[in-house]
Amino acid sequence: MATNKHTTQRLNGTRDLSPREARRLAIIQTRLETFLDRRGYEVVSTPIMEATDLFLRKSGGELAAKMYSFTDPGGRKVSLRPEFTSSIVRAYVDGSFEAQVPVRLQYCGTVFRHESGHLGPREFYQFGAELIGAGGVAADAESIAFAVQGINALGVGGHRLRISHIGLVNDLFVALEISHRARVFLMGQLAEMGKATNGLEAIRGKAAEMGILREQGRGDLTRLAQSLESADAKEMVEGLLGDAVGGAMGQRTRDEVVFRYLRKLREAEKPPLIERAIQFAQDLVAIAEPFPRALPQLRTLLNKYSLDVALLGPLEELERDLSAYDLGDVPVTVDFALARGIAYYTGPIFEIEHGKGKSVASLGGGGRYDGLVKALGGASDVPALGFAYSIELLSELLPPEFGDEEDDLATRVLVVAAEATMEQAVATAERLRQQGIPAELDIVSRTEADASSYAQRRGITTIMRVGSDGSNEEQEL
Repeated sequence: MATNKHTTQRLNGTRDLSPREARRLAIIQTRLETFLDRRGYEVVSTPIMEATDLFLRKSGGELAAKMYSFTDPGGRKVSLRPEFTSSIVRAYVDGSFEAQVPVRLQYCGTVFRHESGHLGPREFYQFGAELIGAGGVAADAESIAFAVQGINALGVGGHRLRISHIGLVNDLFVALEISHRARVFLMGQLAEMGKATNGLEAIRGKAAEMGILREQGRGDLTRLAQSLESADAKEMVEGLLGDAVGGAMGQRTRDEVVFRYLRKLREAEKPPLIERAIQFAQDLVAIAEPFPRALPQLRTLLNKYSLDVALLGPLEELERDLSAYDLGDVPVTVDFALARGIAYYTGPIFEIEHGKGKSVASLGGGGRYDGLVKALGGASDVPALGFAYSIELLSELLPPEFGDEEDDLATRVLVVAAEATMEQAVATAERLRQQGIPAELDIVSRTEADASSYAQRRGITTIMRVGSDGSNEEQEL
């Protein structure tokens, strides 16, 4: 259809679906829903719009920068959902889902994110599942396995699975005796280390900029703060800061300011430990191998740095439990350079990818987020994990004829009031529908030729003409 300059344009980043495309996505959704329903996952739905704060509490800055947010007429800050997990957990905390723990849930719907290169929201059709109230490796293995098997069940091929473990990496850095701030920094740099050719120098530069990596002679104040008892060190800092903390500073109280400053002094990094941790991180991300090869290499690495190989227990148990599932021919790689981009993960994380070189696309992924329930208002921490796919990306990988076997256009009938009244034609169409035969009423054709032409354009192969006496005459096209 022709357009003019006054025609309203579709928002950039959103999309229109033709009947065939919409039906194709619906078939993918139905098959995935059936797959998970047979494994105990019940369908739920949450609002497309939530309070912005919901997604900021534990999501981290990267997701916050991609959110499509605004202030509603009531003055509330709201956002179109950039992901489902926070909404699912919020509803769980609210008591919206009446179910026995563990709670197995599945969902499907649109999410919106700002992406580089787009002027507006980018709209995704996302399908996923959450398992709330189940800790332990058996739950990890179930979620990862079902994420892979669901894609396999659609008939997609050529994809691979990458696995990392946030909890294990954190434990390794704790064993290297670096501070919480340094651990958070290095864990955030693993993905960059995995792809940068000058990884070590770049990371050292960033560490220096943040004050994590300093020269040996950092000054007497730091050494004094580290040597004093807590009460004496606190008194020293209060005297040093003086009137600067005479009252509240911004939203922080005097005690909070003193505590933060004292902690910064007492946690000042020891350069040899940071250098060692940076080199360890570089060696860690260099191991990107299937489980059978990765685990021996990891044991060798831990021995090199005099770390207890028992720390690898969670990863070894995950390999054992995951091996009980049939993943088909999907390769499984342990890769600590994997980063999911959302800060609430606490345990295993995983990504399902497809393609080669620069054309690699993430079909979906997920992981464990044991702290999210409490962060969103729960009375205590509840173990939880989940995964999500992009339905559109899965659709692109399926053959053009996908779903044709479920298409009932071959048996669809066009009912035409040839010499009958419209009431008689409607009665005939209704009777066919009650018998389970899809029937469409012709309400526009003026001649038999018009009716035949319309049926052919619609892919309808049978025309039923209703006579004045109510008789039916079928014509196969």
